[in-house]
Parts: sequence; structure tokens; C-alpha cells
Amino acid sequence: MTHRNIAGILFVVFALALSSLVIAQSRKQIDINSATEEEMVAIGIEKAAAKKIIEARPYRAKTELVSKQLLTRVQYDKLKDQLVAKQPAKEASAVKPVGK
Repeated sequence: MTHRNIAGILFVVFALALSSLVIAQSRKQIDINSATEEEMVAIGIEKAAAKKIIEARPYRAKTELVSKQLLTRVQYDKLKDQLVAKQPAKEASAVKPVGK
């Protein structure tokens, strides 16, 4: 094998690895209750909409982005698989277990 062939093979391997990374990044789910503006923009939400989403937190469900008119139905349908609306963990019960 020549250096040119090796360089060509390495280029193809690098290109495939990079494209896999881009695909994985584009499928990453973000939590609309905690994501940064930059994370939202990275998945395709416009910067102005991302700011409004952050200002209107918290959300019980990701569908509230449409009901609160922060995203159109078309925008939401394109992004819904990448969005989650996690709820805060519930605090431990105030009732203490009976001890010895």
C-alpha cells in the first residue's frame, strides 16, 4: 500500500466517525426544564424561541411548548423526539419510619 492509499483510507474512516458523531449529537435529547439556550439552538430551536422557552419554565410536558405558543406544531413535530420535560425529584416523605 502506498502512502496515498493509507491517507485515503484514514480520511474515509475519519469522515465516517465524524458523521456518526454528528448524527448522535442531533439525536441527543434535551430537557426543556434545564437545557441551556445553546443546547436548544444546537438541536434546531431558534435563539429567540429558546429564550422564551427558558423564561416560561417549568413545564409538566413537552407538548406545552405548542399550547403556550412557544413553538408551532410544525416546529414541535420536527423536534419532539429530541425533547423531554423531566420533573424534579420528589422530596423524601416527611413521615419518618418507626424506629426501635
